[in-house]
Amino acid sequence: MKRIAITGASGLIGSALSYALVARGDEVVAFSRTPQQFQDAAAPITWVQWNPRDTDATRRALTGCDTIVNLVGASIAGKRWSAHYKQQMIASRVHATQQLMTTVASMPHPPTTIISSSGAGYYGQGAMPCDEQSPAGNDFLARLCVDWEAAATVAAAPTMRVALIRTGVVLDDNQGALPLMALPFRLFVGGPVMPGTQGVSWIHRDDMVRLLLWLIDTPTAHGVYNACAPQPVSNAVLSAAIATRLTRPNWIPVPQFALRTLFGEMADALLIGGQYVTSSRLAAAGFTFQYPHITEALAHLW
Repeated sequence: MKRIAITGASGLIGSALSYALVARGDEVVAFSRTPQQFQDAAAPITWVQWNPRDTDATRRALTGCDTIVNLVGASIAGKRWSAHYKQQMIASRVHATQQLMTTVASMPHPPTTIISSSGAGYYGQGAMPCDEQSPAGNDFLARLCVDWEAAATVAAAPTMRVALIRTGVVLDDNQGALPLMALPFRLFVGGPVMPGTQGVSWIHRDDMVRLLLWLIDTPTAHGVYNACAPQPVSNAVLSAAIATRLTRPNWIPVPQFALRTLFGEMADALLIGGQYVTSSRLAAAGFTFQYPHITEALAHLW
């Protein structure tokens, strides 16, 4: 039995991972900004107030933990990227991770494994395939990921195993990006985001949890892994797959100017641009995906 601490535990990935760990008999220390919302949950999870600046409280909560899974961060797609919100994104990822690692370094018996989140946005925007050896991009999201990873890797030491996960779009039927993508199709006004050739690197929610469990359990797993299914798709292919699964038309292309008007810089980073990201390191390690193809993933979710 392991004792696992999870920051960002009330989010899509964190909550799914928490229940998977409990189901197999592990103990979970779940950090959340609003732990009171989850205290009455049936699962035996210890909920803790997340305040990375409160070093003493964080140290007490981490005592006895084998592993930290760091999933903290304000939503990338939650709001228009104003200057203020960009600072919030930086603070909730880079600064919070720095503070967490400072606390870990001060512990006499710290956790021996840290798994820290990053994003496929690390690679910037482009049509060329990317794997873990590809260089970082130079837009805001790429620089954010670079700094986020740097904050986590300061913990690397002979007695500390650090793994970084650059996550694509996590597909879930109730939360995250997929319900938003599907909404226009459900309303019979769906279509590809122009030009339609931009890459969408994705992973099914269940495979994301399986990957995190594998990273927790595999002592030789360290360094960077792309948490993306082996078959990234173009936006046009994704739109067609959603339309087919929902038995809806796929006939109204979404122009770039409309997205830029609505979402500003976020539109270029998340909707108009894109990446074709795969994981050479997971393939080499023998990790297999339960849902490697987009049609299989959507069929399971809907």
